[in-house]
Amino acid sequence: MRRGWTVGDGAEIDWLVELTGPEVTGFDPGGTPDGLWILNAMYENETPSARTHHERHRADLADGTTEPWRFGSYDERDHPELIVPGGGLGWSAHPGAGWRRLLWSELAERIGDPIVPPGLYPSYRAFPSVRRDGSWPESILPPTEGSMDRDSFRRLATVLARFDDPRTTVFAHYCPCVTGEYDEYRVYRGRLGDLDALEELNGEFGPSNLWPADRAWLTYTDYDLWGTKVSGPPELLRLIDQDDVLETVRLPLSVDG
Repeated sequence: MRRGWTVGDGAEIDWLVELTGPEVTGFDPGGTPDGLWILNAMYENETPSARTHHERHRADLADGTTEPWRFGSYDERDHPELIVPGGGLGWSAHPGAGWRRLLWSELAERIGDPIVPPGLYPSYRAFPSVRRDGSWPESILPPTEGSMDRDSFRRLATVLARFDDPRTTVFAHYCPCVTGEYDEYRVYRGRLGDLDALEELNGEFGPSNLWPADRAWLTYTDYDLWGTKVSGPPELLRLIDQDDVLETVRLPLSVDG
């Protein structure tokens, strides 16, 4: 186990199962208090490009720069109708020199799309105007699904530790889509002050849900979405909303997804 984290009692997640029923992508109890969404980071290259991620991928396949995806007899080269949109799954981080963070609000103002389409959660369905034939321009790295980006996760950990006692017992749930274990829910037990260690507990994804022992707040990061919902007391949501690193948006508690 990583610093301070041990395998928890599976019964610790029973309250969420009772509220929502079985879930494989993360638990979102619709009856919790007002929800605030933290939007996953995206990045833009300083050098614009007219080419899309799909066009770059196809060019790389053609010249052997990248290997085609294969599964058994399936070979992606035999399916030109499939589109590579850009983005991916799991943890993301700043890609390095030549790139900068692109805020959702900035892109929305630039192209005229809403930050999040009405009636939807933050997801791949955002910003339809920026895509060409279903693919993002290669000079923009869209948000990844299923996990907060590392910078936002670290900042959220800092805000939570300011709001609550760092010694507070918390639980981290990783959904079956992350673990591949569909017959049980994986839960870890640790301390709020040790959230940073979760970055390496699962090297590909952050936790699907986090909550303290008293269940005063809950984070929800769905495997199929581009953001993390935080439910809890107004003072916690205010701290998150006013943070100068986290990009947030408030959405209705119940939308189509």
